[in-house]
Amino acid sequence: MPLRKPWFRDIAGSQTLKTVGSHLLTPFVLIALSLVAVAPTIAQTEAVGQLKDVQQKVGKAVTMTLPACVAISDGIGFGSGVVVNEDGLVLTAGHVMSSSTDGKYEVIFPSGRTVPAKPLGKNLNVDAGMLQLIGAGPWPHVEMSETDRTKLGDWVITLGHSGGFELGRKPPVRVGRILRKKPNTIVTDAILIGGDSGGPLFNLDGQLIAIHTSIGDITADNRHVPLSIFRRDWDRMKRGDSWGKLPELNEPGDKTRPGRMGVNVDREAPNAKIRKVTGGSAADEVGLVAGDVVVQFDNVIINDGAHLIEVVKRFHLGDVVPIKVRRGETMMELEIQLQ
Repeated sequence: MPLRKPWFRDIAGSQTLKTVGSHLLTPFVLIALSLVAVAPTIAQTEAVGQLKDVQQKVGKAVTMTLPACVAISDGIGFGSGVVVNEDGLVLTAGHVMSSSTDGKYEVIFPSGRTVPAKPLGKNLNVDAGMLQLIGAGPWPHVEMSETDRTKLGDWVITLGHSGGFELGRKPPVRVGRILRKKPNTIVTDAILIGGDSGGPLFNLDGQLIAIHTSIGDITADNRHVPLSIFRRDWDRMKRGDSWGKLPELNEPGDKTRPGRMGVNVDREAPNAKIRKVTGGSAADEVGLVAGDVVVQFDNVIINDGAHLIEVVKRFHLGDVVPIKVRRGETMMELEIQLQ
């Protein structure tokens, strides 16, 4: 299931990256598709020239920034983040840091390297958060914009581990424009889907300007926390303070909300071994305990912990799902109602 909180509508079914065969289109193709003409006018030729310039800048920016775009896992689901200094400070969305039951996080680089991280502070009122990589640097990192000079219509670049981390797949690149600016939010038409939360928003110079926070009901309503908000609360979050409350916009039982088992999985195990069960959760109610191994969820044979996370996030709040669990030498068949 995704780390995103329930009010973040998952629109992966209606807003997806355009593909040709199995290949993602390049940013230039994405922004230029509507400008192709048999006999281009002078204005169209100039527009294509401008887009080629954007393409070059996007390519350069992505080359610089992609190594520092990370996936974040708490053993339940995935979010995204970005490393902003060589000491391993990671910026992400506050709600990405609100799912862990034991305070343990893993940060996964595009290369597949996995590093433990400890949570620092978060301001849930604006959905901003920080983590710290555990280990010696220097770490790949991005440059942060020193001032907020963005304006309406500016091109922007999004990175994120859409749908969760996939070994061998680089974070998808998407481009868009700034549509609105509010005191605590930048709104763009750069598409986001589940798993992108906490990922970086860059200007064409490859400088970090914001962090992805939520997905709107339409393509042109994707929201990002400006870097200026992080700078304002920097010292407080860095010393570990957490405050505020995330809004609950959906009513209980809303089938757009992702369901949750309430378990942490052992990501180093060769199977979907449960590391911890949250008290009062769906898993707790059916009697699951640490050490149990989930071998089947609905009609899907589960390979490992990451696979279980991927399968569970297809289901919604209130869904009743048959599962098979191995406890020692005993195989159990249960039904679990996701919370």
